[in-house]
Amino acid sequence: MHRVLKPGGTICLMVPDWQTQYKIFYEDPTHIHPYTVKSMDRLLNMMDFKEVHSEKFVQLPSTWNGGISAFMSSILRFLHGVIRGDSVPRVYKNKFVRFSLELMVLADGKK
Repeated sequence: MHRVLKPGGTICLMVPDWQTQYKIFYEDPTHIHPYTVKSMDRLLNMMDFKEVHSEKFVQLPSTWNGGISAFMSSILRFLHGVIRGDSVPRVYKNKFVRFSLELMVLADGKK
């Protein structure tokens, strides 16, 4: 990724958060390596990216902006803490429920 990115370009990665999804992580065959906020920071720094930043991220578009969206994001994080583990259904028919419970790690860095 670093080799093909233009100088000054920004890389943006989003991966499942291992700490909150470790029980179901490998049920998705596309998940190969588990990552946390700390490991994404280390990975991008090892690959010589600058201004690296990683954070946990709720992948619902309705939570991406400030104001009421920040409030919704807080509620979803709270619910994730309450409704996690084996009590969470492994097959989600409702994408809103699925995406609100699956925290991601969002990371970016500059070349």
